[in-house]
Amino acid sequence: MSNAYWVDSFNLDPAHPEASLTSSLTQFERLGHPGKYTSVIKHTSGETHLTGSNYGYGAALMIGSGSYAAYSKTDKLSLSGGGTILLRDLGTFDTAVGLRNSAILDISVSYISSSATSGAPDVYLFKRQQ
Repeated sequence: MSNAYWVDSFNLDPAHPEASLTSSLTQFERLGHPGKYTSVIKHTSGETHLTGSNYGYGAALMIGSGSYAAYSKTDKLSLSGGGTILLRDLGTFDTAVGLRNSAILDISVSYISSSATSGAPDVYLFKRQQ
């Protein structure tokens, strides 16, 4: 009984049956990602739509030396199910040290817009592993 069908169906190059489909995958693709988030994009200003190739990004974290006050009343994260969060309201203020602490917000963002070009912290959007 020949396994020619199996070789042709499950190998990338039938001329080299020793090269299995799994040999082209990274260790993370074969075994899985060990962390909760697998990739990140950085939003500094303008508009970022989290659809198409950006689908799946959403958990947000703001970091940087800038001031949250640099964001205007219209700079926001729009959530995929409706509603918005103003960028200047992200993070919590730590009165003991007088600084704003940021944490990753595990939310479903569909769109982010900001007009602040300088003086504001950057927004990082993470793709969560499902």
